Amino acid sequence: MRFPPSCGRLRRYAMVKRDPREMVPITVELFVPDVEASARFYTEKLGFELMRMERGNIDGAERATFAVVGLGRAAFLIAHKSLEGGLAMPPGGGSIDIRIVVDDVDALYRRAREGGVAIAGEIADRDYGLRDFIIEDPDGFRLRFASPTV
Repeated sequence: MRFPPSCGRLRRYAMVKRDPREMVPITVELFVPDVEASARFYTEKLGFELMRMERGNIDGAERATFAVVGLGRAAFLIAHKSLEGGLAMPPGGGSIDIRIVVDDVDALYRRAREGGVAIAGEIADRDYGLRDFIIEDPDGFRLRFASPTV
Protein backbone atom coordinates (compact mmCIF):
# COMPACT_ATOMS: atom_id res chain seq x y z
CA MET A 1 0.00 0.00 0.00
CA ARG A 2 1.27 3.44 -0.83
CA PHE A 3 0.32 6.48 1.18
CA PRO A 4 0.08 9.87 -0.54
CA PRO A 5 3.02 12.26 -0.31
CA SER A 6 3.03 14.96 2.32
CA CYS A 7 1.13 18.15 1.66
CA GLY A 8 3.21 20.00 4.25
CA ARG A 9 0.22 21.23 6.27
CA LEU A 10 -3.14 20.07 7.55
CA ARG A 11 -5.76 20.50 4.82
CA ARG A 12 -8.75 19.01 6.58
CA TYR A 13 -11.90 18.87 4.44
CA ALA A 14 -10.25 20.81 1.61
CA MET A 15 -11.13 18.28 -1.09
CA VAL A 16 -12.95 19.44 -4.19
CA LYS A 17 -14.79 16.15 -4.82
CA ARG A 18 -15.70 13.78 -1.99
CA ASP A 19 -16.62 10.14 -2.01
CA PRO A 20 -20.35 10.00 -1.13
CA ARG A 21 -19.55 7.60 1.73
CA GLU A 22 -17.90 10.53 3.54
CA MET A 23 -21.09 12.57 3.43
CA VAL A 24 -23.58 10.24 5.12
CA PRO A 25 -25.78 11.77 7.84
CA ILE A 26 -23.80 10.06 10.62
CA THR A 27 -20.34 8.55 10.75
CA VAL A 28 -17.71 7.58 13.29
CA GLU A 29 -14.38 9.31 13.89
CA LEU A 30 -11.76 7.35 15.81
CA PHE A 31 -9.07 9.39 17.58
CA VAL A 32 -5.80 7.44 17.65
CA PRO A 33 -2.11 8.03 18.49
CA ASP A 34 -0.87 6.85 15.07
CA VAL A 35 -3.18 7.48 12.10
CA GLU A 36 -0.92 5.75 9.59
CA ALA A 37 -0.68 2.57 11.70
CA SER A 38 -4.44 2.52 12.22
CA ALA A 39 -5.15 3.00 8.50
CA ARG A 40 -2.66 0.27 7.68
CA PHE A 41 -4.43 -2.12 10.11
CA TYR A 42 -7.81 -1.59 8.43
CA THR A 43 -6.47 -1.79 4.88
CA GLU A 44 -4.03 -4.67 5.28
CA LYS A 45 -5.81 -6.85 7.85
CA LEU A 46 -9.47 -6.26 6.92
CA GLY A 47 -9.41 -5.15 3.28
CA PHE A 48 -10.64 -1.60 3.72
CA GLU A 49 -9.86 0.93 0.99
CA LEU A 50 -7.75 3.95 1.91
CA MET A 51 -10.00 6.70 0.55
CA ARG A 52 -7.72 9.54 1.62
CA MET A 53 -4.97 10.47 4.02
CA GLU A 54 -3.83 13.91 5.07
CA ARG A 55 -0.53 14.88 6.63
CA GLY A 56 0.45 17.74 8.85
CA ASN A 57 2.64 18.82 11.71
CA ILE A 58 2.07 17.09 15.05
CA ASP A 59 4.41 18.05 17.89
CA GLY A 60 6.98 19.39 15.43
CA ALA A 61 7.01 16.28 13.24
CA GLU A 62 5.46 15.61 9.85
CA ARG A 63 2.97 12.75 10.16
CA ALA A 64 -0.44 11.47 9.12
CA THR A 65 -3.14 13.52 10.85
CA PHE A 66 -6.36 12.28 9.27
CA ALA A 67 -7.60 9.40 7.10
CA VAL A 68 -10.81 8.00 5.69
CA VAL A 69 -11.17 4.26 5.17
CA GLY A 70 -14.05 2.48 3.47
CA LEU A 71 -15.41 -1.01 3.07
CA GLY A 72 -18.28 -1.54 0.67
CA ARG A 73 -20.89 1.16 1.31
CA ALA A 74 -19.42 2.10 4.71
CA ALA A 75 -16.63 4.50 5.66
CA PHE A 76 -15.26 6.04 8.81
CA LEU A 77 -12.74 8.66 9.82
CA ILE A 78 -9.45 8.24 11.66
CA ALA A 79 -7.88 11.33 13.23
CA HIS A 80 -4.82 11.98 15.35
CA LYS A 81 -5.71 12.15 19.05
CA SER A 82 -4.33 15.71 19.27
CA LEU A 83 -7.24 16.86 17.07
CA GLU A 84 -9.99 15.60 19.38
CA GLY A 85 -10.62 19.03 20.88
CA GLY A 86 -10.84 18.00 24.53
CA LEU A 87 -13.33 15.14 24.26
CA ALA A 88 -13.76 13.24 27.48
CA MET A 89 -15.43 10.02 28.54
CA PRO A 90 -18.86 10.47 30.12
CA PRO A 91 -19.06 10.15 33.92
CA GLY A 92 -18.71 6.50 34.85
CA GLY A 93 -16.96 5.64 31.61
CA GLY A 94 -18.58 4.58 28.39
CA SER A 95 -18.34 2.08 25.61
CA ILE A 96 -19.31 1.82 21.99
CA ASP A 97 -19.68 -0.98 19.50
CA ILE A 98 -19.53 0.14 15.86
CA ARG A 99 -21.53 -2.03 13.43
CA ILE A 100 -20.59 -2.23 9.75
CA VAL A 101 -22.88 -4.18 7.42
CA VAL A 102 -20.99 -6.04 4.69
CA ASP A 103 -22.04 -8.27 1.80
CA ASP A 104 -20.12 -11.37 2.96
CA VAL A 105 -19.43 -11.46 6.69
CA ASP A 106 -18.03 -15.00 6.52
CA ALA A 107 -15.32 -13.97 4.03
CA LEU A 108 -14.37 -10.99 6.20
CA TYR A 109 -14.28 -13.21 9.29
CA ARG A 110 -11.89 -15.62 7.54
CA ARG A 111 -9.68 -12.71 6.45
CA ALA A 112 -9.60 -11.30 9.98
CA ARG A 113 -8.72 -14.70 11.48
CA GLU A 114 -6.01 -15.33 8.88
CA GLY A 115 -4.59 -11.83 9.51
CA GLY A 116 -4.31 -12.40 13.25
CA VAL A 117 -6.94 -9.79 14.14
CA ALA A 118 -8.18 -9.99 17.75
CA ILE A 119 -11.67 -11.50 17.66
CA ALA A 120 -13.73 -10.22 20.61
CA GLY A 121 -16.96 -12.00 19.65
CA GLU A 122 -17.13 -15.14 17.50
CA ILE A 123 -19.18 -15.28 14.33
CA ALA A 124 -22.74 -16.58 14.75
CA ASP A 125 -26.31 -16.13 13.59
CA ARG A 126 -28.09 -13.83 16.04
CA ASP A 127 -31.73 -13.65 17.14
CA TYR A 128 -31.90 -10.10 15.77
CA GLY A 129 -31.52 -11.28 12.15
CA LEU A 130 -27.81 -10.75 11.59
CA ARG A 131 -24.80 -13.00 11.29
CA ASP A 132 -21.95 -11.09 12.89
CA PHE A 133 -18.64 -11.07 14.74
CA ILE A 134 -16.71 -8.45 16.71
CA ILE A 135 -13.07 -7.44 16.44
CA GLU A 136 -10.93 -5.25 18.65
CA ASP A 137 -8.49 -3.05 16.78
CA PRO A 138 -4.98 -2.20 18.07
CA ASP A 139 -6.30 1.04 19.61
CA GLY A 140 -9.00 -0.78 21.60
CA PHE A 141 -12.00 0.11 19.42
CA ARG A 142 -14.59 -2.63 18.89
CA LEU A 143 -16.19 -3.13 15.50
CA ARG A 144 -19.03 -5.52 14.72
CA PHE A 145 -19.20 -6.75 11.13
CA ALA A 146 -22.55 -8.16 10.06
CA SER A 147 -24.63 -9.49 7.18
CA PRO A 148 -28.37 -10.13 7.26
CA THR A 149 -29.37 -13.76 7.73
CA VAL A 150 -31.54 -15.21 5.01
